[in-house]
Amino acid sequence: MKPHWLIVPLIILLIPLFILSRDKFEYRGEISDEGLDLNKQEMNVLIHEEEKENNIYENVTKFRMHMKSLDEYYDALTESIEIQSWDDISKYALMLKNTSPLIFTGMRKVDLPKDFVLLDTAFHFQALAVVAACESREMVKMNIEYEKLQKTCDDCHEKYKDRE
Repeated sequence: MKPHWLIVPLIILLIPLFILSRDKFEYRGEISDEGLDLNKQEMNVLIHEEEKENNIYENVTKFRMHMKSLDEYYDALTESIEIQSWDDISKYALMLKNTSPLIFTGMRKVDLPKDFVLLDTAFHFQALAVVAACESREMVKMNIEYEKLQKTCDDCHEKYKDRE
């Protein structure tokens, strides 16, 4: 017996359900805007308010997205150090070195606070120091350089990261 007799009634039943569910979502969208007497300009001000509050970011959302990828590299570096995978340690330390929080801001160096630029430079220097320690294959040296790298991150976050 062929299953075609089952498929056709299911399609006939599912199409109206799909159409009805779309109507409900449109109705919810209309309700969510109800009671707001904001023009387009006022809505843009509300949406981008956070971006204008902080003076070291051109775009906060973009900066956070890039910093999240930087955090993923850092986590991978931490795991690589824990299992002493020298190739991965070198790879992730170089990935950290090649990313720049300074560039993520979307602003020119001269427009940023000098402390922020110095912390970014220290971050790059320490990432290279981790690579050099990795090449020596000495775990004690590696841990010392890794802790210094961690301190550069902590110092920057202490000063510039918004508390949520």
